[in-house]
Amino acid sequence: MYCRLKERYRLRGWERLPFAIQDVAGGGVAFLDEKAFQAASFCNGMVDVASPLLLPAHRRAVGLLKEQGIVEECAFGEGVKEEQKYRLIPCRYMRKAHWSITGRCNLKCRHCFMSAPHAKYGELSLEKCLDIVRQIAEAGILDVSLTGGEPLVRNDFFEIVDALRAESVTISQVYTNGVLVDEALLNGFEARGIRPEFSLSFDGAGCHDWLRGVAGAERKAIRAMELLRSRDFPVSIETALYRGNLHTLRTSLELFAGLGVESWKATPATDAGEWLNEKGRYTLSIEELYEAYLDFIPRFKAAGAPLTLMLGGFFLCRKGEESWRIPCRKFDGSGGMLRQTVCGSARNTMYISADGKLLPCIPLSGMPLQEEMPDITKTPLCEALSDSKYLRLIDTRLEELLKENERCAACEHRLSCGGGCRTGALAVGNEYLGVDEATCAFFKNGYEERIRVAWGGNSASGCGDSGMCT
Repeated sequence: MYCRLKERYRLRGWERLPFAIQDVAGGGVAFLDEKAFQAASFCNGMVDVASPLLLPAHRRAVGLLKEQGIVEECAFGEGVKEEQKYRLIPCRYMRKAHWSITGRCNLKCRHCFMSAPHAKYGELSLEKCLDIVRQIAEAGILDVSLTGGEPLVRNDFFEIVDALRAESVTISQVYTNGVLVDEALLNGFEARGIRPEFSLSFDGAGCHDWLRGVAGAERKAIRAMELLRSRDFPVSIETALYRGNLHTLRTSLELFAGLGVESWKATPATDAGEWLNEKGRYTLSIEELYEAYLDFIPRFKAAGAPLTLMLGGFFLCRKGEESWRIPCRKFDGSGGMLRQTVCGSARNTMYISADGKLLPCIPLSGMPLQEEMPDITKTPLCEALSDSKYLRLIDTRLEELLKENERCAACEHRLSCGGGCRTGALAVGNEYLGVDEATCAFFKNGYEERIRVAWGGNSASGCGDSGMCT
């Protein structure tokens, strides 16, 4: 019997993770042990996978791959394509890229940490963007989300999309303010056979225009949601919270649920970029934010959890579910967590800024740390993912943080919170391994139990971001 990998699969490996099967169609990666990987490599149309000369473990692994739909029977010689053959990628594994393809924007948002109203980080040429596409593919990254600024202001937007698709890279999300979302744009996606999720910004009825700095932005954002849902494109919403819009959470939930929005993430505006001009007048204290979250949770439950809701690191509930979890409870509390990375999200998803800098996450834009990060228009991405300050930051383990941070080391919650959010620590103290006061307040003031009471007491919570990555 002869087998071959189905066309959507490739054999790949990375530094420290040398054995993997990559799913081009779905953007996923399955890491294997050596024997299972050897079995997968035998599925090339040239090896009799039923031969008694093969180890029983190999034959069992081939059978499992067939059951999973990864390999199929074929005639002798009907082998795999060249691009399906094994390639060892010369860098550490990264699952996804979040890419600002421009630093320009058509709105004047008061809270933009990228200072896009002034195009602080500019915009790379199409030639440089196409080279970044090549580097993303070379690093074995199959999933990209596009953001800005406002990504749709680029006249060559679809040229970048087409270049990504030519490299078999999935565009899973487009982050936009919605102003430029129209029939022609959606026709362009449909003509290419792709249907990404659109993540729209919306900051509450009657408040959106003020925060976005342009009259009519709210009406256009709602029109975009309606159009996207009428064309069956998935929609998610991101809301920036401040003292002036907390009262709109309930009405926003009704609006989003009525439109068929899939998920909603509400987080406070960050004291960075343009928000610094407001001089703290509208910035929420930790207590104000958490009390507003607590007040909203039972109202969300009473509405039947009509969408997936994430309230910062405070609370996460999937659409229609009774269970919930705490994103900032990253670890399970055991000693084994000391070797886990302090931010699993940053270890698996990289951010490429509008000027080509590689950052652990987008909220770090504009912070002094950005100047120390590699520029992939000058330093190849594979090199930055193999040996750079960026790699050392995202690969920081909890035990390293506790050695440098006496307050966290002495805390009883250290093996659960994992040191909190690194962006949160940098925002208040300019230290990557510093204390994240928001996470501290959550654990030390008993908010998990208060959420349990607010929800009704009969729901399970669990770990949020595990931070686990080799």
